[in-house]
Amino acid sequence: MIHAHVTSWFLALILFFVTYMLYKKNAGKKSKILHMILRVLYLAILATGGHMLAGYLTDPGIVNQGPIIIKGTLGVVLIGLMEIILVQKKRGESRLLNWVFFWITLLLVLFYGYSVLG
Repeated sequence: MIHAHVTSWFLALILFFVTYMLYKKNAGKKSKILHMILRVLYLAILATGGHMLAGYLTDPGIVNQGPIIIKGTLGVVLIGLMEIILVQKKRGESRLLNWVFFWITLLLVLFYGYSVLG
């Protein structure tokens, strides 16, 4: 399950940047199609992450469940930020603060996913 989750995140990040560039170039139909595919990947990320989260939370061997809950929450926030950034770009708006939050949250998700949780 972890391989499906990591692969979904990897594909989603690539698709996010490609979709952002297409919105930047005003490629209407292509960017809309990729944005919809990205939303399906969001569902795959949430499904695999939720499955792993449920497994971790019910495992009696894991004493400290705090980092697991933090990582899950940050992952949902990151998906929300990705969607906000794309919708704002689609409307012709752009906010630097959203990008700052995006990069900070991405680094925290990677830190909790690989360093803390292993």
